Amino acid sequence: MQLLNDSARMTATDPAGMFDYLFRLPEVAEAAFARGRAVVMPNARPRQVLIGGMGGSAISGDLARNLLFDRCAVPLSVNRHSQLPAYLGSDDLVILLSYSGNTAETLGCLEAAIARKIPVALVTSGGRFGELAREHGLPFVSVEPGWQPRAALGELYFSLLGLLSQLPGVEGLDPAAVVKQLRAERETYLPEVPTEKNPAKQLAQALGGKTPVVFGVYPSTEAVATRWKCQINENSKVTVLANVFPELTHNEIVNLAARAHPEHAMVILRDPEDPELLARQLDIARDILRPQVAAVHELVGGGSDKLTRQMSLVYLGDYVSVYLATMAGVDPTPVEAISVLKRRMAGQA
Repeated sequence: MQLLNDSARMTATDPAGMFDYLFRLPEVAEAAFARGRAVVMPNARPRQVLIGGMGGSAISGDLARNLLFDRCAVPLSVNRHSQLPAYLGSDDLVILLSYSGNTAETLGCLEAAIARKIPVALVTSGGRFGELAREHGLPFVSVEPGWQPRAALGELYFSLLGLLSQLPGVEGLDPAAVVKQLRAERETYLPEVPTEKNPAKQLAQALGGKTPVVFGVYPSTEAVATRWKCQINENSKVTVLANVFPELTHNEIVNLAARAHPEHAMVILRDPEDPELLARQLDIARDILRPQVAAVHELVGGGSDKLTRQMSLVYLGDYVSVYLATMAGVDPTPVEAISVLKRRMAGQA
């Protein structure tokens, strides 16, 4: 507990300001949504929409796909690849997200969309994306540069939602409630709030020294679970296991129930609007697995609408990941292995 109440330690382990990103996320959401909403889509009534990206950019597509599952009248899919699928054509729409504007895989998709004359819109801070957008007259949403891609979720996700709000069935989407909810939650998550009054610190403390097993629910919290996994991977430098209900009740429940896993701490991300049948299935699976793991933490996002509850869980997970880094004495910002891989791919030492 003392580690998370040591302000000097938190400052020392966060020289690049990941806590600053956490603080500013609610403030950037509304402006990013407005910027996305103001960009005219090249195909406002597409047959389908493919959202492309990698890593901290692609998660926005996953969150949107879950959020709009029962709302958007147009099929949405997410592509993590350097190529576009063969079935896309001029009646479709591609939205590509690359925070840096230089992501190799997403650049490959952009070049393919241009060559195949598929309508495309971009979300980026510049780079090669910005150059190609200006060269070919492509619509794009400009986001603030200078952050790690995973620390730009407020800009990327809400810019994307601004674009998608122009699709049939998505009209009326509004981030105002999200901003209000996250500002309120932030007051309890801040580093200066002591552990005994700080839910994010308490959960980080409970997960410390364990392997987090994060389970989401399709389609409500599947992408949130992915966000938790990736944030803990990158910020905390910790291995995380992740899966999704109800699929895991047809496979992974077997190995988890077969023997004790005292090194695992389970986190289940739920939504109160999950169907009754699925909620009951989840309750039974939880009770089967509870004796085999160190602890089970069930979480429900705050707020009265789906977007607010989704982002409430995302925000808590982001704070938990940085507090886990603080406890381990590691800087949450650098991702050295990714940097090395990119240098080697570019032919550098």
